[in-house]
Amino acid sequence: MKVNKYSQLLNFEITNKRIKMKNMIKMSLVAAVAVAGLTNVNAASLEEAIKGVDVSGQFRFRAEEKNDAATLADNDTKTDVEIEVNVKVPVNDKVTAVFKIDNANDDSDTTQTADSKGEVDIEDYYFQYVDGAVTVLAGQQNIPGRLTDGRQGDGVVALYNAGAFTIGAASFMNTNVTATTDGSANVNSVLAMGSAGPVSLSAQYVDANEVADSYNIKADTKVGPAKVGVEYSETDFDANNNEQSTFTAYASGSAGPVSAKLTYAKTGDQGSGSILQEAEAASEFLLWQLGSANKADFDVVALDATYKVSDKVALRVAFADGEEGSTDNTEILGQISYKMSKNLTTYVRYSELEIGNADAQTRARVEARYSF
Repeated sequence: MKVNKYSQLLNFEITNKRIKMKNMIKMSLVAAVAVAGLTNVNAASLEEAIKGVDVSGQFRFRAEEKNDAATLADNDTKTDVEIEVNVKVPVNDKVTAVFKIDNANDDSDTTQTADSKGEVDIEDYYFQYVDGAVTVLAGQQNIPGRLTDGRQGDGVVALYNAGAFTIGAASFMNTNVTATTDGSANVNSVLAMGSAGPVSLSAQYVDANEVADSYNIKADTKVGPAKVGVEYSETDFDANNNEQSTFTAYASGSAGPVSAKLTYAKTGDQGSGSILQEAEAASEFLLWQLGSANKADFDVVALDATYKVSDKVALRVAFADGEEGSTDNTEILGQISYKMSKNLTTYVRYSELEIGNADAQTRARVEARYSF
């Protein structure tokens, strides 16, 4: 009897352990399946999230030295490191979210006491809506057109493609158009661009609230192997009723390894036509040091030529000769470019600017730029 009792008890314990073992195995299998399922969901979600995302940008390094005997106590030497990343994320079949991330670091030997790091800024962040011929951009973005030189603001841009022509309107608040006393201006603009036969045309009107009214007209066409064009900008500043203007005419073309551009520019008696009065405004002439922006009664003729030595090496020579009133302005520039690969380019550039009888202002730069 005792043996039977012990045998029954032993069989019960063995059976109970087997049941527990089976349950543990089942629980382990369930956990494994659950983890595997979660992993698959996350992988699929990540793949879906990055599907269609477009990333582009550049990394650029510059080392530069300027020597202006008239205004600088010593040479002004600096390095400029810039990283730009542009990201376009599809939201749905009509809407895309656009971001531009920028890291810029400007260091000058005259002010730098230690290594400094550039700040990371999100320059652009806006929604892009496209439905057939209609495009709408809403958010912080560049103000479109040649008059505003890529200045930014919070606003809306609407464009309609009518075939040969595209027409549009823009309204911006909190801009960095800084011609006002409070440092910003509301900007409203209408623009049109397209072609009429062989002629390409563009026109823009800008109203910067309490600052100025400005307009720009540009036309160019092919004449044989050359391209010729004219451009006119005029700005009426509210504060002084000045009507300032810039007229530009140019011809460009290429023959074999040589390409060249001949430019003539003239500003009005009261100043140049750019609403921003900045050197790099697209509606103004600029060689490198010598430009038409913020100059009154200024006219200049410039020849800019490039000789392509090979697929990798190019030589550039440019010369500009002008007058501001009765003061002579001349600039001579030389540059050697080397394209190391499809997306990596470098150049060395040197320029001398002479204004009147003053000593020449020299400027030199070395740049490497990687794009992706």
